[in-house]
Amino acid sequence: MRERLFPRWGAALFALLPLSEILYTPATGQTVYAAALASLICALVCAGGARLAPVWQRSRVLQWLLALLALWPIASSLSRMGIFLRSTVFASRPLWSLILILTICSLLAATAGLNRCAMWALPVAWLAGTVIVLSGVLTVSQLQPVHWAMPDASLPRETGRILLRLLPASLVLSLSLPESLSGAAARGLSAGGALFALMSLRTVLLLGVHTAALLPYPNFSAAGLAAIGDFARHGEVFFAVPLLLCELGRCAALACVLLLPFSHSYGVLRLSRRANQ
Repeated sequence: MRERLFPRWGAALFALLPLSEILYTPATGQTVYAAALASLICALVCAGGARLAPVWQRSRVLQWLLALLALWPIASSLSRMGIFLRSTVFASRPLWSLILILTICSLLAATAGLNRCAMWALPVAWLAGTVIVLSGVLTVSQLQPVHWAMPDASLPRETGRILLRLLPASLVLSLSLPESLSGAAARGLSAGGALFALMSLRTVLLLGVHTAALLPYPNFSAAGLAAIGDFARHGEVFFAVPLLLCELGRCAALACVLLLPFSHSYGVLRLSRRANQ
């Protein structure tokens, strides 16, 4: 029986992409608009890419091209996750060891196939979304509307920066779908982008533009203000873990694209007979 990537799984997989950007994006007065606009552009582009996916996949040359294009977002994700963990939690660990562990985890997940990565993406996306919403609710009394900023001339530049990080992985995955899931790609990117924009807005209203600009990970730092009692004293840790899982899911899905030229299935990896000989 032909294995399928169901629309709900596909939407969850694409929702991970904007959620993965929350930890690393600087918070400015324009980030909320830039995040929403960049996610909308990605949703439109990937909806078109998903429609072209069946045609694209008929060519082995184009499959190899996609695999090569996936290398950049994978390397970017692994390096920034490693730097984040070393800067926040594992200061005494060598950076290369953290990146190696993250690479192994991503490859192990990728060997299960793209449709299973998408299946696992569904609970991860719900977990991350719940934590983001809860973090916002717990800090709503501390928000200062005076920090709200209207769009200005820096919006196109900031939108371009977010697009540069978000679009490559989104387009590679949309062109690698086993079937046309244009609606799922658009819904997932739109939902993840909405959470991305709301979290950026919360950080700016909570910390102020000038304070947020001084912090390397402003959304992560702002989550620490949502502490409740002794158990949740380090609220930023509870905030970061689901988002790191989102990025591991993104890396695993992109690693599946690397493996597609060698495999015949979007489910459990099956190497071709020629590769086994």
